[in-house]
Amino acid sequence: MFGFLKKIFRFPRLRQEKPDADALIEEKWDADFSKPLRVRFDIKSENSHDAYIQNNALVLGLKKNNCIAWVTDPLYRYGDQVLEARISLNPLGGYAAAGLMFRMIDEGTFYSALFSSKGYFRLDVVRNNAPLTLAGWTELPPDPASPPGTEGPRAVSLTLIAYGDHLLLLVNGRWAAELRDTTIPAGRIAFCLASYEAAPPRGDPPAYTARASLESLSVESRIEEVAARYEAWADKPDIDPQSRFRLAETFTAMGQSQAALAQLEKAWETPGLLKEPRELLLAGRLALALELTGAAEAYLNACLAAGSDTPPGREALVEKAKLLYMTGRFEELRGFGEEAVKILPDNGALWTFLGHVYLELVRYEEAARCYDRSFASNRENGLPAKNAANAYELVGRPGDALDRYLTAGRVFLSQGNYADLGNLIPKLLTLGKENWEARGLVGKWAFGIEDWTTAAKEFSRAEGLRKKAPPPLPPEDPALVFLRGLLLLREGNRAKALPLLEKAAALEPDYALFRFRLAETRFLLQGDPRDPKLLADLEAALALAPEDGWVRNLAAQIALSRGAPEEAEAHLEKAAQSLGEVPAIRVNRGVMYYLRGSLDKALEVLSAEKDQDPEGVMANCGGNLLVRSGRYEEADGYYRKALSIDPGNIEYLCNRASCLIELGAYGEADTILTQVPVPTPAVLDLIAFVAVKKGEYARAEAASQAALEADPHYVPSLLSLGWIYRTQSRWDDLGRIISLLDQEALTGEYSARRDDLARQLEEGVSRLIPCASCGRSWRVPRSPEPAPPIRLFAMPPDELPAGTCPECGSTYCIGCGKTHLDTDNRFVCPRCGRALKLIDEGLKRLIYDWAAGEIGVNSAE
Repeated sequence: MFGFLKKIFRFPRLRQEKPDADALIEEKWDADFSKPLRVRFDIKSENSHDAYIQNNALVLGLKKNNCIAWVTDPLYRYGDQVLEARISLNPLGGYAAAGLMFRMIDEGTFYSALFSSKGYFRLDVVRNNAPLTLAGWTELPPDPASPPGTEGPRAVSLTLIAYGDHLLLLVNGRWAAELRDTTIPAGRIAFCLASYEAAPPRGDPPAYTARASLESLSVESRIEEVAARYEAWADKPDIDPQSRFRLAETFTAMGQSQAALAQLEKAWETPGLLKEPRELLLAGRLALALELTGAAEAYLNACLAAGSDTPPGREALVEKAKLLYMTGRFEELRGFGEEAVKILPDNGALWTFLGHVYLELVRYEEAARCYDRSFASNRENGLPAKNAANAYELVGRPGDALDRYLTAGRVFLSQGNYADLGNLIPKLLTLGKENWEARGLVGKWAFGIEDWTTAAKEFSRAEGLRKKAPPPLPPEDPALVFLRGLLLLREGNRAKALPLLEKAAALEPDYALFRFRLAETRFLLQGDPRDPKLLADLEAALALAPEDGWVRNLAAQIALSRGAPEEAEAHLEKAAQSLGEVPAIRVNRGVMYYLRGSLDKALEVLSAEKDQDPEGVMANCGGNLLVRSGRYEEADGYYRKALSIDPGNIEYLCNRASCLIELGAYGEADTILTQVPVPTPAVLDLIAFVAVKKGEYARAEAASQAALEADPHYVPSLLSLGWIYRTQSRWDDLGRIISLLDQEALTGEYSARRDDLARQLEEGVSRLIPCASCGRSWRVPRSPEPAPPIRLFAMPPDELPAGTCPECGSTYCIGCGKTHLDTDNRFVCPRCGRALKLIDEGLKRLIYDWAAGEIGVNSAE
């Protein structure tokens, strides 16, 4: 019967319209986290985080360090709103922060309110991925359950009131911050979690670096209710003044003096509140920054009235001196400053202001004395030394002035402050024209701003002046020696740089950078991973800077060259901990996998987009490994990629040209090489090789000669030129090249190629004549000069030639000839019986040379 009734009475279904996700609505909504289907947030896990419901809360767990993740409520957008949330945060032994995003338009535009595991909160706005801090990290209002500095789990109640351009933040029901911003009028809400530092590794890695739970959330977006909630706090007279003081300190650190002073003044509106000296000092500084000199002086005087011997009072003395100087009250400042330095005799700022006063009062000796006192109190501030130098110049004491300019310059240089150091350069060049230290400092400044030409000139002048200095000769500056070596390295002249780097390391053996560069240069220049000197320098650099990633990376590179991938891997792991997976480390990882027999894995490590390989070194390395594997066409693709990133890189151009040569594409290789604007010896040597392949010997010779003009000791071009001469049978020129090669310390392949050239020369200018009987042989010139006629009175030794048979052309030595004599005791051919004759001029020369050297000769008439 009930089925019958169902058929008769068909009730219409109520249509549920899908909500408009872009609607800007007014509602009162309490989030329900009891079941996943009731949660409006877009809960899903990604590579960076997990999101799930647990114990009636929305949980976020971060899988990575140094990242931020969030889950969004995609349903509605809110403009004016009150958000109330209860959030618990567990940094899992690290450092993390959690909170809410609101008025979120997309992942690149939103407001955020975060609190950290260390007990601070902050407010930010991000627009088009550009972040702007509204309130930096500020101490949370006191919470007995989580005192300041607590880094463990923390639960906080956040209330956010966004009303027009007003943003009000409450923490645990207490006022924390209020500010105004008009960047984003409306948007969605999201729950977010950020991880800044992971816990120290212990055992197996944890599943998450940080975890947070959104235990409750309510949204009130009805305009009347939002306005009422905001007005209730805006008119609230009993806001904790300490909260305003904390916010004022944050605004001060952010450079927002007006906002900071406003918070102080609002805090002082609290009935019965006494102004503390530290608050008066802060107010004085803020007013001074805003050039409200009258208010600043009142605040500072009130602070001093509370006692100049207190910490705030002592700081107020300095601020009062600054105010008097800013307002031009020099006579008043003189009296004030002279009393103030009695209280604070080691305060550099007070001595500086006093120096400024004496300078204004044209009392230069006293000004210089004050500036010297200021610098003595803080030798890391070069400005007082510079001021003292200026005062000594005005007094007419150029020696003292130069001494102070040099002192200031050294401080600026050590801090990398090339702007202030640059301002000193004209003075150093004028007062220190003939001073080697001044010239050296100018050179260091030029090196720092990458004016290589000026740096080289000034270093040369400095060294020349140092050597001319009266005895005792000043010791060399290790930094100057080192920088001269670096200039030569920039020019690609490692051979000339090496002695300078060795000297710098000898002068300063405990400076890690010197030993590192020395080891690197030895390795790149000589390529011998077992060189004892190289290994000693590397071990010293590792001992001095064991955590330096670049030192570790070099150690890995040397280990790879030695065929020790396991040792290299250990160094690379430590290098990555310091530098991250930078391209240089990935290059060495690629080589490591290649040496282990996995080219595919090596290429996988080296594969990267341009943003991960901004200089193309990984693509170039991939090409090199493919060339070593004989896969030249694939290598060419990698070289093309490297050159697309850095088209003018000479190394990449050379590598691609060499690859094309292996493919037999000499014309294309030639085209690439001629694109190099300033060819290096390596480029010129490749040009010579291609020219030989194309039969252009004159061009090949010119390229090799040009390479040797740039570097007379460039062995590859000496060898190339030698082979060009060999091809053209220019034996005298080849002999000259071999003599030059003998002056170089050749090893390995270079030594073998030199020996091959020497054999070619020997065969080109001489021929070998063997004894037809015993195999003894004589090497004689191919075109010998005729030997003078001689008459012998003694028998030459057995090893010299007896003569050649005119019938069969066989030649015999004297030892063998003695066994076949005719009746006249003449040597005869054992085959033909004909008398042997010295027909060959080369053999005659051998007999003549023996006679001239052993018993003397008588020329035949």
